[in-house]
Amino acid sequence: MTAYVHQIDPKEAARFLDEARLGSRTLLDVRQDFEYAENHLPGATHIPLPELSERLDELDRNLPLLVYCHSGMRSLAAANMLVGQGFRDIMSLRGGIMAWNGALALGPVDLGMVSLDAADGPESLLERAWGMELALEQFYGALAGRAADAELSALFRKLAGFEQRHRRTLVEIWKRLDDGQVEAFEERAKASVTPGVLEGGVPARDYLGLMSDPANSAEALELAMAVEAQAQDLYLRRAARTDDPDMRRTLTLLAEEERAHLKVLGVFLDGRGRL
Repeated sequence: MTAYVHQIDPKEAARFLDEARLGSRTLLDVRQDFEYAENHLPGATHIPLPELSERLDELDRNLPLLVYCHSGMRSLAAANMLVGQGFRDIMSLRGGIMAWNGALALGPVDLGMVSLDAADGPESLLERAWGMELALEQFYGALAGRAADAELSALFRKLAGFEQRHRRTLVEIWKRLDDGQVEAFEERAKASVTPGVLEGGVPARDYLGLMSDPANSAEALELAMAVEAQAQDLYLRRAARTDDPDMRRTLTLLAEEERAHLKVLGVFLDGRGRL
């Protein structure tokens, strides 16, 4: 059977990315380096279109693949090239990233990697993830303390509570791998991360540099969703760099947790009926 390119709209693409388990599909960004660094979909593999024909071995031919660019023109060319090279389940995002209205990540491919590079196994990886969750919880607590009004302060306290529950989930994941004491795990986790480095491996001051100190609930929720998108992106980028199957499974699981957390924020946002 001959393969062909499906051009799908952003809603179809979002549904595909939501329903497909991480690690069971490929998301490919074919824009240039500076475009990827400005913003990209979380976890996207980055191969600029001019390099694609020489880097096909970096892509899994057995997985469905969604390719995107700025407006949809380069991605369609890339998708047709992939079909011509024997790839079978190929989709191109119609309208490109300009039409996308979901979460985005920022920065070059090495952004935040230093926060995870020292992890030498799944247990160490979970310690670092737990530590970054704690830093984010404390960050939200600090923002709650200096919020301009009671509603904004309450929202930041709620976001801090999300992170506290998320840390409990990471402990449960760790307990499946290690029968040690939880208290010892948490102490190692607290000591493992550079102070102020949040989920996604980005320092708090850098997030605020991008967005400024949030002054209302809309900005606060945008910040929270940006942090979760960065975290999902970091874990997926790190997973793509490891040859250790246990590390890859754990990183993918962490990315799934961040995706779930991002959905919780989306439901919370929808429940408010506004940003």
